[in-house]
Amino acid sequence: MSETVRLTIHEFGPISDADIVFDKYTVLTGKQGSGKSTVAKLYSMFTWMEKDLARRITSEKYITQYARFQKKYCAYHRLDTYFKEDTVIHFYGLHYNFFYEQDRFRIEEMESQTDYNVAKVMYVPAERNFLSTVDNPTNLKNLPESLQTFLEEFENAKKELNNGYQLPFNEIGFEYDVLNKISWIKGKDYKIRLSAASSGYQSVIPLALVTKFLSDLVQDNASKEDLDLKERNQIKKEVDRVMNDNTLTEEVKFAILRTISSRFRYSHFVNIVEEMEQNLYPESQMGVLFELLSCTNKTEQNCLLLTTHSPYVINYLTLAGKAFLVTQKVSENGVLLEKIKDVVPSQSIVNPMQLRIYELKDGVVQPLKEYEGLPSDENFLNMQLGLTNDLFDRLLEIEEEYDNEH
Repeated sequence: MSETVRLTIHEFGPISDADIVFDKYTVLTGKQGSGKSTVAKLYSMFTWMEKDLARRITSEKYITQYARFQKKYCAYHRLDTYFKEDTVIHFYGLHYNFFYEQDRFRIEEMESQTDYNVAKVMYVPAERNFLSTVDNPTNLKNLPESLQTFLEEFENAKKELNNGYQLPFNEIGFEYDVLNKISWIKGKDYKIRLSAASSGYQSVIPLALVTKFLSDLVQDNASKEDLDLKERNQIKKEVDRVMNDNTLTEEVKFAILRTISSRFRYSHFVNIVEEMEQNLYPESQMGVLFELLSCTNKTEQNCLLLTTHSPYVINYLTLAGKAFLVTQKVSENGVLLEKIKDVVPSQSIVNPMQLRIYELKDGVVQPLKEYEGLPSDENFLNMQLGLTNDLFDRLLEIEEEYDNEH
């Protein structure tokens, strides 16, 4: 990212103190319940709010009145119960700054609104595999709002990619029967419904399809003309009419505004993915990660935020970063460049200068240490791998102690 986006948090949910700068590639690691999802959801929420403010789909007055920040926007991600007496949250965006402190929320508009680049923001929840367990998930009722939003994009992606999609591992394909609304997993010599497939496929299919669909959509959109002044004024009138219609519920207004919002041109894709490694074998994690990176690299301004428990994800990111550095070094040697592609696909390499990894522990967020510009091996997840070896050594010592006594 050419400009800095920053989030600071004090005493909110499991987070005691955090100061996070988001880049093109940002990763959050830590134990369950450490606050990774809290950070990801706040980033998603503020990025989405900034987008709608810049396009005049909503207003500062609307957001700041009647505690809507807490009761509506935070409640969307189920964060409304995370507030404490001394909670302080600051988000410094590209065009707006947001401040919550002393139980008050305010918005500060920055200069230069004319060149605002509209982001397509997608929050991919960890509960996504639930949508794969039934043949027609549109019949599901009372889903969390964020999961419902993701479901809508999943349905759009299935229809757009109904002719087939090849997963980045195991030579497995996806097909969608539009007429009967059935998703299929297709191998070399078998074909089964997604609802009957393994949990790994049920988790990765929604993630992979939505990511490809939206990254392609944004890539196609980037070359289109933006709305002219007349069209923008017409949209503003429609928005005002919706917002002033007291016969509509907040939920209905929200749905209508989302439809209006889709008429704008998107310049980049902000993909926020919870636990991309969910139910996947390590080698499969690498394939999925490289696919996410490839989609992120389709445009210069695209951004990817990952939360993860997997040390393999960090190691594969290091591999992608090293591939970038070696590519720069041997850029004039075609033979060596081809060899690099056999290790990391060229479309998936990562500039380490645009990669930020944070560890969350005991309510505090710290940047991961670096070694020669790449993520250090001395991180929490790798230490957890080493813990098994230490415990095994202790068992060997106990066994040796017994043998010596007998």
